[in-house]
Amino acid sequence: MRMNRMNRMNRRQLRMVRIVPFLFLIFIISGTIVAFGDNFSGKEEKMAPIAAAQPEKPRQEEPVVNKPAVIQPSPKKIFYDGPSEGKKVALTFDDGPDSIATPKILDILKKNNIKATFFIIGTQAKAHPDMVRRIEKEGHAIGNHSWSHPHFDKIPTEEALKQIDDAQEELKSIVGYYPSIVRPPYGALSKEEEKAIHGKGMDIIDWSVDTTDWSGAPTDEIMTLIHKELYPGGIILQHCSGGKDHLSNTIEALKQLIPDLTNQGYTFVTVPELLNLPDKLPD
Repeated sequence: MRMNRMNRMNRRQLRMVRIVPFLFLIFIISGTIVAFGDNFSGKEEKMAPIAAAQPEKPRQEEPVVNKPAVIQPSPKKIFYDGPSEGKKVALTFDDGPDSIATPKILDILKKNNIKATFFIIGTQAKAHPDMVRRIEKEGHAIGNHSWSHPHFDKIPTEEALKQIDDAQEELKSIVGYYPSIVRPPYGALSKEEEKAIHGKGMDIIDWSVDTTDWSGAPTDEIMTLIHKELYPGGIILQHCSGGKDHLSNTIEALKQLIPDLTNQGYTFVTVPELLNLPDKLPD
């Protein structure tokens, strides 16, 4: 009996001896798995900040501020001359055209390849449309000089504006556009008329040198006056119709002043070129 009990105990001890290494192996494997799992989790935690991109903040647009419009002052004024840079001069001829003096003046200008500015009277344009077309065709600038040459400062503003409007319509019917520049007869007009003309978008052109050729002044007096009063950027006033002896003094003076001023270094330009103005009004 006792022997049997001992045999049973020996068998249990033997079984335990066999199980212990197996359990120890399982314990080691389990620890390895747990350690590996901890390391893997740690790597994921360290990599997480790299893998997870930070969301970009939405861009805030600057609020639109409605600024008040800046109103520029009108550049319109009465011009007596132009810039002194470049030593330029503008020849201007009033009161035409006609069939006597105007073609002779145009011949001289064409021979010398010079462009001038003609301030034309409406009644004269109506009487000599072909001469107006020649002026435009040969590259000269055209300006408005009223319909019938009255003293603007002695007539109502409405009448003065009608003088300009009637001349504008006549000129447009001949050359196809409205001139942008106007010279009031005698250079005389009221402040109200000045404002009204500028309101039409037109520039008012006077002069810096009055040759008084219309009075019959001798050619040498005209040349002396030009030498005395002309400066770079000057505007010379002459005529192409009327006057004494059909402006023979003007024609002779023109033949002299062109080479004379050229030798002094002057360049001849039109009024719009001198003042950097458009030569016609927009349609």
